[in-house]
Amino acid sequence: MSFPAVSGSRWVIPSLVLILVAMALPLHAQTCTVPGTHATIQEAIDDPACLTIMLSAQVYAESIRIPRSLDLAGPAAGGAILQGLALMTGSSTEVGLQNLRVENGCVPNALRTAFGATMTGTNLEVERSAALPCPEISDAIFADGFETGDTSAW
Repeated sequence: MSFPAVSGSRWVIPSLVLILVAMALPLHAQTCTVPGTHATIQEAIDDPACLTIMLSAQVYAESIRIPRSLDLAGPAAGGAILQGLALMTGSSTEVGLQNLRVENGCVPNALRTAFGATMTGTNLEVERSAALPCPEISDAIFADGFETGDTSAW
């Protein structure tokens, strides 16, 4: 059985090989900036190419979930302020925090690890203020109510 010749077919196989090789290559690790390359800290965390996230000196009113290993750093001690919670989760997750201040109304902690994640830090400040809310970031596997039978979130 023979196949009809297709004009330009000699480029099809090399093109497919090139596409497959490009898909197999890892993303280039980069330093991301907030604001800058990403609008929010969570957007930078969700970008798998960001292995180091540099924060500008400002207040970030957001809670973040970090499910993978990365480094998160502010410009100087206390210069970047996270008004929310930071949850690091995952058995192989290693998070390095540097030059960051976390403020919220939570008891007992604003920096949380779950499911085997580890965290190291330099120049970290955590301040509890009754004037600030305690935002929720669930570290439950079925945070939508499945384990309690509450399906109202569905």
